[in-house]
Amino acid sequence: MNKGISIAIIDDEIGIIDTLESFLGDKYYVEGFISSKEGLAALEKGDFDLLILDYFIDDLNGKEIVDEIRSFNPSMYITLLTGYAEEVPAMKSLDEMDIQGYIEKTGDFEKIIVYIEAIIKSIEFFKGNSIPLNKKIGQRIRSLRKSNNLSQSDVAKYLDVKTNSISQYESGSSGLTIENVLKLAELFNVTTDYILCYTLNVRNRAFR
Repeated sequence: MNKGISIAIIDDEIGIIDTLESFLGDKYYVEGFISSKEGLAALEKGDFDLLILDYFIDDLNGKEIVDEIRSFNPSMYITLLTGYAEEVPAMKSLDEMDIQGYIEKTGDFEKIIVYIEAIIKSIEFFKGNSIPLNKKIGQRIRSLRKSNNLSQSDVAKYLDVKTNSISQYESGSSGLTIENVLKLAELFNVTTDYILCYTLNVRNRAFR
């Protein structure tokens, strides 16, 4: 049990909050809010590690809520949880909002929980020691890229980011979003644990 990680959920569907709490509550501290006003007040007073945020909440949208949060907490992990993927596309949301993850609401809650657990693992990994770990992860990404005979431009194209972003990842001067950790694991055919320097096993795969 790890009650050291605290998770806030802002979603106007009480069923979503209850389900996430039932999956995560035994391992982590979880608190849910069905209104943006209530959630923002709690986030400003509390010390949460992760926010799981629905995009459409009462009279505010996700971007407005994120902008408000960043005025008092610039470093908290925020992942969007939305059932409106067509109206709120993943890459556009990650580009335009200061968030670290994106989850599409589906009936497959086990898949959603796996994604959230990956985020939590990353938070635990980076917490309190981000600079040296970023460098270590950057070295691993560079090693994987070279062993797969890929250029930084190849990887940038796959992640849909600028080439200098890959350079920053590899130097450790910029941290990865959860979305890009998952994409890199897929690209290099390794686990997210390996990208984050947890495990040693790796299999190479040609770039497609």
